[in-house]
Formats: sequence, C-alpha cells, structure tokens
Amino acid sequence: MARKTSSILPNSAKREEFLLLEERLLRENIENKGKNYRIRKFLKRSIQLGLVYSVIVALIASIVLLWKYYILSYDWLAVNTVTLETNGVFTPEQTFRLLQIKDKNELASTNTQELEQRLIKCPAIRNAMVSHVLKNKPTLYIDVEARIPIAWVDCPELSIVPNDTTYGIFIDKEGVLFPSIKDVHEPLIKKSTLPAISIRPNSTGQLTYGVPIAELKAPVKLLDLLSGNDIAAYLPGIVSISTPNNWSFCVQFTNNCIATFSPYDIEQQTQRLAKILEHARKTNKKIATVNLIPVHNIPVTFDESFEEIPDAEVVE
Repeated sequence: MARKTSSILPNSAKREEFLLLEERLLRENIENKGKNYRIRKFLKRSIQLGLVYSVIVALIASIVLLWKYYILSYDWLAVNTVTLETNGVFTPEQTFRLLQIKDKNELASTNTQELEQRLIKCPAIRNAMVSHVLKNKPTLYIDVEARIPIAWVDCPELSIVPNDTTYGIFIDKEGVLFPSIKDVHEPLIKKSTLPAISIRPNSTGQLTYGVPIAELKAPVKLLDLLSGNDIAAYLPGIVSISTPNNWSFCVQFTNNCIATFSPYDIEQQTQRLAKILEHARKTNKKIATVNLIPVHNIPVTFDESFEEIPDAEVVE
C-alpha cells in the first residue's frame, strides 16, 4: 500500500486561481474570528515583547547589584593600588582633588571614561588617561599630562595682568590659554621668569580656553625657538611680546631693545638679530629698536643715552 505524503508548495508553483482561493479563505477566517482579531493579535505581540524587555532589564539590574554589593566586597577585586604618572605639574593630592574620589569602592565602580572627563575638564590639563589593570593586584592607572606655562597673558581690556597666580592666565607651547591655579602653578613659576604676551579679546569680548589662538602662533614659535637653540646664548631674555597687527609682532628684551618680527621666517630673523647685537657689543653701542622684517638694510636705532665705555688699556 502506497504511503501518502504532503508538502507545502511555494507560491511560485501555485496557479493563480489557487492563490486567489487562499486569499479569500484567509479573509473569511479573519472575519469568522471577529472584528477584534487584529487588536487581540497586536496585544498578544506587545505582551510578548514587554516580557522580553522586562527580562533583559531585570538581568542588567541584577548584574549591577551583584557587582556593587557582592563582587566589590572581595578584597581580590577591590582596587587597593593607584599608579599615578604626571609631568611634574600636579601633585597626587591635587590630581585626586580633580578626580573627586572619596573611597576605594568608588575607584572600582566609577567608569574610567568618566574619571578621564573629570581631569580633561580642567583647562590646565592637556591630556589624561585612566584605566583599570586587573592582574595580581587590581590597580587604577592614571596618566596626567598638564600644560606647561611658557608665558603670561597681558590683556588690559579684561583686567588680566601678568604674574597674578590667583586670576592670571598662562599660555602653553601650543598657543593655548589656561587659567592659573595658585597652589599648582605658584611653586612652578618661582623657578623661572616668564615673559608676557599681550592679546586682544575675541569677538565676544572674552578669551577662549582649550584651543590654539591664531595670533599667538608666531610669538610662541619664537619662544620655543629660543628655549632650545644655541642662538639663545647670544640674545638677552624676553620681557614682553605685543601683537599690534596680523603681520608683525614686537619683542622687548631685558636690555630694553625692542625688535619687530614678521610671523614668517622667524629663525632667519633671530639669526639676524644675534649678528646685529653682537656687532653692537663690539662697537660699544646699545640698540634701542630694530626692524628685522627687511632682509637687507635693516633699520636700527641706537640708544643715545648709552655711555660708550672704551676698551680697557692693557696694564704692563
């Protein structure tokens, strides 16, 4: 006796009249079940999805509670070591003050990205990295790179003056402004005398932190050049830098000489200044002003009040 088998035919294998018949039967079936069939079907589907989402939320809440009240209670997982690396500006106490950490449980439970944002939010910090290292001893690794001040901001329009560790503003090597923090920067600047750079407020009448200022690019480049170049040994120190316009800036040195620079070819202009000052020393003259923008026939004025000191006679 032959065994009967049945299989579902794909729509492509069915004749058109059979497809129309199936559609009519399906419509009649829905009508026989009542007008609220679609609503009941939607509610059933919604309940199923709601149960799935409820299970997922319950699992997440269980994991959070398990981590906070059970796992962290074990000594082998609780962070008991903190490794801090800085570039010498911020002390450990000052760093933890910025992190706003109160107890050791918060070290492990607080998201490392949130800790990083607490540090980076401080304008005096250039970059920060915080990570958990779970090895033999769970450790919180903190790496802080603070901005190094190379000059003061001088902005009379906003009553910002140099050498004010309470309300003053610094400039770093990238031309970025950041406010002075008295207990952080006061010990640092005592080791050196920083020059002052005069700048103007932006269109909103304020100074912007955290981004390079275009008009400071050339003065900062000059300071960086003199800090790591042999030419600096033949030049006096810089007292202040002013930026009267976009095509030049003026530098006052410790010997009261005022030199006008162009924002371009600063290294060549610095070499010309070194030669001019060396020639003035050999001829017992003191330069009052010098315009270094021209390559040839450089305008120079001398200090007429400077008393020429003759060379000492050789004593036999």
